[in-house]
Amino acid sequence: MKKPVPSLFLLIGVAAVVISVLAAEILIVKVQSTNLRSGPKFYAPIVQTLKAGDRLEKISAQPDGWIQAKIPGGTVGWIHTSAVQVQKFDLLALDRGLKTQASASEVALAGKGFNKQVEESYRAKHAEISFIWVDRMLAIKIPAERVEEFIKNGKLGEWRGAR
Repeated sequence: MKKPVPSLFLLIGVAAVVISVLAAEILIVKVQSTNLRSGPKFYAPIVQTLKAGDRLEKISAQPDGWIQAKIPGGTVGWIHTSAVQVQKFDLLALDRGLKTQASASEVALAGKGFNKQVEESYRAKHAEISFIWVDRMLAIKIPAERVEEFIKNGKLGEWRGAR
C-alpha cells in the first residue's frame, strides 16, 4: 500500500482555506453607527462600536434576526440584521455595461447621512431652521438596563409571550 504524498495533504489544506475564504459571507454596516454585542439581544453588553462601512464576516444566524459575526481584528459578537447588508459584487449589467448596484463604499457613504460640509451648507441656506432638538436627540444615550426594562415592560422580544 502506498503512503499518501505529503504535498497532496498540503494542496487539500490550501484548497480548503481558499474555499472557506471565498464562501465567507461579508457584511457591511449600513447605518451611521451600531454595536457588536456579546449576545443576541439589544441590551447585551457592547463588545465594539461599529460605523457605516465597517466589514464583518458572518459566522452564523438566528431566525429572530441576529447574526453572529467576526470583525477584522478577530473579535466575535452579535449584530442585528437591520444594521448590516450583504456585500454585493455584481456592479455591471452584462447586457448594457451600465452600473446597476451601489458599491459597498457608496452604500456606506449614503448611510452616513449628512457629513459636516453638507450639514454646514444646508444650515447656511436654511437659517430659519433650528437644529437644537436634532442635536439634543443625537446626544441622548440610553443605558442597556433601561432598554431591557423598556422591552420587558412593553412585553416585546423574548417577553412577548407566545411566539
